Amino acid sequence: DRLELKQAVKNAIDSLPENQRMAVILARFENMSYEDIAQTMKISLEAVKSVLHRAKDSLKEKLAPHVKR
Repeated sequence: DRLELKQAVKNAIDSLPENQRMAVILARFENMSYEDIAQTMKISLEAVKSVLHRAKDSLKEKLAPHVKR
């Protein structure tokens, strides 16, 4: 089950648009601040917040079948 969930998360992240995928990786796996993400991606702080919000919404939707309620 754990391996299956790990693969589902990887697939969901891989399926995101490039800018969303990059922001998620920088935030969650590289532990970068939103300010550092903005600098790295050369976008505004507000754009980082927006991109991550859209990515989180998309990931929630893609991973919903794997969440036990």
